[in-house]
Amino acid sequence: MYTGTSTLIRRDAARWLALPGSALLALCLGTSVYIVERDWATALFLAPFAALQGEQADFFGVLGNVLPAFCHAYAFALLLILALGRSRRARLTGACAWFSVAAILEVLQAEWFATVLDRPAALTTAVPALNSLSNYLLNGHFDYGDLVATGLGCAIAYLISSVPEEFS
Repeated sequence: MYTGTSTLIRRDAARWLALPGSALLALCLGTSVYIVERDWATALFLAPFAALQGEQADFFGVLGNVLPAFCHAYAFALLLILALGRSRRARLTGACAWFSVAAILEVLQAEWFATVLDRPAALTTAVPALNSLSNYLLNGHFDYGDLVATGLGCAIAYLISSVPEEFS
């Protein structure tokens, strides 16, 4: 039964509009790990509220170690894919680009890099963004599990963004 071109266009648009919603849900889930289980003083966006933090819970268990890396990689890769467009090349570029950024930031948290990063005080006070970045790198820790979770998140973002094309 022919449903008409306008119906197919509406279905395709509805599928593409659902993708930002899934990215937002993933961001909320990843952020909830920080709110519930992590020390707020070490999270950039929660540090100003560290004095208000109650007792930390172990709600997510072992998944709490890698869930933020997975969720944030999925969400940011998907949002980048949506910004770049619907083509297969754009989807692949978005997923690979975000994996590259996240992997570099993860590797820069390795202990051996902390010795290289011994930040000059004059530079970090002159450029506040460098101070935030160096704090992130010095307070974080390198984890192979986070790299795997990041790769999975980016791969699933690519696959999920391909679904509207597959069912058109």
